[in-house]
Amino acid sequence: MKVFNTNELLEKYSDIIYTGLLIRRVEEKILQLFSEGKINGTVHTCIGQELIAPCLTRNLLPDDFIMSNHRGHGHFIARTKDINGLFAEIMGKTTGVSKGMGGSQHLLAHRYLSNGIQGGMTPIAAGVGLAYQMDDSRNIAIVFIGDGTLGQGVLYETLNICGLWGLPVLFILENNGYAQSTSIKNSFSGDLKKRIEGFGVEYLNTDTWDLDGLNDRITLAVDLVREKQRSCFLEIKTYRLKSHSKGDDNRENEEIEYYVKKDILSKIIQANNEKTNLFLSQIEEQIEAAIGFASASPTLDYCDIPSVKRKTTVYKNNVLIKKNRRVNDLIYDALVENFTKDDRTIMIGEDIEFSTELTPKPYGGAFKVSKDLGQRFQGRVKNTPISEAAIMGIGTGLALVGKKPIVEIMFGDFLLLTFDQLINHASKFCTMFGEEISIPLIIRTPMGGGRGYGPTHSQTLEKHLLGIPNLSIVALNYRVDPKVIYSSLLKNSKVPTLVIENKVLYTRKLNYNEMLGFRLQLTDEELPTLRIMPENDITPDMTIFCYGGLLEQVEEAIKLSFDEEEISCEVICPSLISPINIEPLLASVLKTKKLLIVEEGSSTASLGSEVVSLIIERQVYLKQLKRIGVNTIIPCSTIAENNLLPNKNNLFSSIRDLHNEH
Repeated sequence: MKVFNTNELLEKYSDIIYTGLLIRRVEEKILQLFSEGKINGTVHTCIGQELIAPCLTRNLLPDDFIMSNHRGHGHFIARTKDINGLFAEIMGKTTGVSKGMGGSQHLLAHRYLSNGIQGGMTPIAAGVGLAYQMDDSRNIAIVFIGDGTLGQGVLYETLNICGLWGLPVLFILENNGYAQSTSIKNSFSGDLKKRIEGFGVEYLNTDTWDLDGLNDRITLAVDLVREKQRSCFLEIKTYRLKSHSKGDDNRENEEIEYYVKKDILSKIIQANNEKTNLFLSQIEEQIEAAIGFASASPTLDYCDIPSVKRKTTVYKNNVLIKKNRRVNDLIYDALVENFTKDDRTIMIGEDIEFSTELTPKPYGGAFKVSKDLGQRFQGRVKNTPISEAAIMGIGTGLALVGKKPIVEIMFGDFLLLTFDQLINHASKFCTMFGEEISIPLIIRTPMGGGRGYGPTHSQTLEKHLLGIPNLSIVALNYRVDPKVIYSSLLKNSKVPTLVIENKVLYTRKLNYNEMLGFRLQLTDEELPTLRIMPENDITPDMTIFCYGGLLEQVEEAIKLSFDEEEISCEVICPSLISPINIEPLLASVLKTKKLLIVEEGSSTASLGSEVVSLIIERQVYLKQLKRIGVNTIIPCSTIAENNLLPNKNNLFSSIRDLHNEH
């Protein structure tokens, strides 16, 4: 058995031990401040695991990217040494690294980012790795996980893609044996090494009780990823000497004491070496200065709530151009144009790539939008496995390092599989760290019924994503050229944007439908709102609000209403539905006092509900209001589906009924 030699370790690993001691003392002080009521919320310390991060960071290049987790203080300190910013952040100060917004779990520095969602950072690291690979960079992405993450499906989606694509990503598993209070014996089954190698990813292991072995293994892992440009999974057995967070610990004292005695830093401190004492003295001075800095800093006492600015409604006449091409072809044209203009544009998704040796015939996406994009822009259009959560996370990672990613989710029904990546990662990153971070991620997905695909492939689900801060939602219609939409988004967007492409809309041609007796106008916004109004200054009897693929059916219904009943309607159809500019609709209902809202999805807690709330908030009086939605599942029967969805005939009946109400 190797004899523990404090002097030898201090001589050989002075930098690692100093940083490890710094991490320990900082976290001990954080726990003290918490007990004194000077910190609120929660903190997760890595005491017992501190040597991992400094062994890693001594091997990194400046632009290597670390993705960390809820137990990330040590990773942050080893990477930045910024304990001033860390203390200020945890104490909720505006001088903190995330301006007091992020707290203990959400820290930001150059090529460093942490988030508190288990496993959620793994596909984002893969996206960063993909960007580095495409740029022929020697930089790598590192993502820290805990053993609790081994139960997360998104981890395995990501490992599979990393193995397939050979991405320069290093997964570091800090296996301390517990997921909060649950032992790994009760949460993990099987052989981890075989599991990892089954994805074509290199597996290495070590522990934190042999500093030579720990340092050598981490160095080997970094070199393997950097030089061989392939993914590696490094399992590090360790033990946290403190509770999961604050004081919630139900482990046996005897077990904890065993690992305290085994811990390298504990042995070094107990040895009372002169060099160690000098380190500790210097560290104490740093910590006191950092606490003084944080205490004297302003506290974050107000957080601005993003609001939609009121816009003056300015309409442009004669701007609707007729094109004898289907909408899916026009989307393709828009993508080609933007891929050509900006080589940062990348698209990933299922079944979108050009032909390969394995798939000799090109597929071009479920609705043939991508066609030959992969052949025309080789390396920038990539097929993915069926892994929606990982696909979305990879898109976020690409955006994080300056790419212009377009993610295709094959059916809108599958979009909710990406919910965590959208709400807890992509959208939050924009503002969670106290400064604006650009995440120009575009998500394309077909939505809606009318194709006979049945209950799980015909849903209209965008209502579940409305109102998420920093997530924009756009719905295409056949009156606005998709090139206008996509060119604007790819040029100007700084937040994730979901673009809904109605399935029936794909087959329609731009502005093919004549509207005799009506005037069609668009607002002058980059993502315009359409207004259809009677000609000859006829005052409309009511306003109809709709969006996306339903516009065609609404148009047919208002023509029928005018021809059969002489009921004149004004239609308001926005492209940007969240956050929505309510001004065009307000201007219309101020005239008509009657409003019919038409949606293809459920009308409960929907866009229509939000529209009504906004109208009431602005104290606009409505004499009559009617909402149409689909509040059941979509049947596979074509006849039943057509009768259920809003269509020309049932819309005409609703218009007539609303008109006759008094």
